[in-house]
Amino acid sequence: MGAIAAALARDGTDSQALVENMLRSLSHRGANSKTLKMTDDGNVNLSAGYSSGGALEVHVFEANGAATMLDGSIFRIPHAARFAHKRLTRKVSVARAASSLLEEPGAFACTFLQKGKLCAFRDLNGLKPLYYARSRNLTVFASERKALWRIGLSDVRRVNPGYLYSTTDRRFSETRLAHIPRPAVRNMNIHQASSRLSLLLKRSIRRITHGVDKVAVAFSGGLDSAITALLANQTRSNVEAVSVGLPASPELYAVEHFARELDLPITLESFSLDSLEEYVRRVVWLIEEPNLMKVSVAVPLHWAAIVAAKRRCSIMLCGQGSDELYGGYYKYARTLDKRGRKALVAELYRSVVDSAQVNYERDDQATAPFDVELRTPFADLDVIRFSLSIPSEFKVRPGNDLTRKWVLRSAAKKMGLPEDMIWRRKKAIQHGTGVENAIRKLAKKRGLTAEGYLSKVHEEVIRMESMP
Repeated sequence: MGAIAAALARDGTDSQALVENMLRSLSHRGANSKTLKMTDDGNVNLSAGYSSGGALEVHVFEANGAATMLDGSIFRIPHAARFAHKRLTRKVSVARAASSLLEEPGAFACTFLQKGKLCAFRDLNGLKPLYYARSRNLTVFASERKALWRIGLSDVRRVNPGYLYSTTDRRFSETRLAHIPRPAVRNMNIHQASSRLSLLLKRSIRRITHGVDKVAVAFSGGLDSAITALLANQTRSNVEAVSVGLPASPELYAVEHFARELDLPITLESFSLDSLEEYVRRVVWLIEEPNLMKVSVAVPLHWAAIVAAKRRCSIMLCGQGSDELYGGYYKYARTLDKRGRKALVAELYRSVVDSAQVNYERDDQATAPFDVELRTPFADLDVIRFSLSIPSEFKVRPGNDLTRKWVLRSAAKKMGLPEDMIWRRKKAIQHGTGVENAIRKLAKKRGLTAEGYLSKVHEEVIRMESMP
């Protein structure tokens, strides 16, 4: 895991000192840091830096008066920064080069410095976080908002996935290079759809585990994590399931049986109620928000990363992204019954596009301190594009559908997943692990609502310079 930061400064402001200061706020993402400063170009100076550590290094490449820093991975490309740098310094525009990189399977955020110009972009799904802020003399980018807050910039904005951000001493631009297209529904039956989906998910698993010695799977025994575990076990020789929760969480009672069915070694770890408040404080600091749903999901992912790191896994797979593609949440059944098919299709598409902001940034930040990178087969662009083209009738059926995700269950059957996992009802991670209910109880003891309690925690921790 790593972090990047970059700055273009005007009127004598020291860009390198600013980058070094930002990286101090990102040391939880990697203890080793380095900065470089480009030659001053008249009125501006540019600097970039990174923090990294352990198995997942930030990729850096500098040549021919330009520098590329890439946090994350371009799957199946062992020297990702060199690969990106060659694309970005070819005799084509940076925009064209960045467009081609956005089509590569991967999870990455990238900054590029050249001749008085600073550019930034991130993968089309937004799997890796990246933010920016501006003032009269300064434009800066960083992997987390807290780094920008640290140097006194409060109006922090996210780098939108698929956009190229470019800045010089005279101009700042935001250009959309690519996007996930609105679905054009294909003419197919559910058997054709599930067969194609099975093949694409298998290919996605091969991509995201390529070159990885040992893989952990955040495992709940639900459909999404079970498919992920099954395919990983078929693809890799060294796969281990990880399951976490509070001592009384129903998830921990079920998963061991499901892991045995998949012939998968599993590590179970329960975290005490007494330690929950400590983890809540830490997670609120990491994800930089007091949102109850986000915190309740991030805490068990944080725990899973702790366990994966103990098992010496630098990659942890999860089933994130499936519910948005195939209608897993009950809200989609309500939308269909109340507002019809067109509204359902529109809501599913919006959910996929919004996943960077709603899910992926949070998940990356929650797992960042342990040198564990979270990857999901459902975020593969080929999987997404095909899944959006599947008729919604194969996802959610009318009449208070409590099952949903029909096409994915059909695909799971073709893959050989046991029936009890195929038809297991959806149970959100925050409920299966018992975390959301426990946070509500913590708040009640203090005479607060859960939202009020988390807001109070947020006020206490957000300006801390290091992880609680």
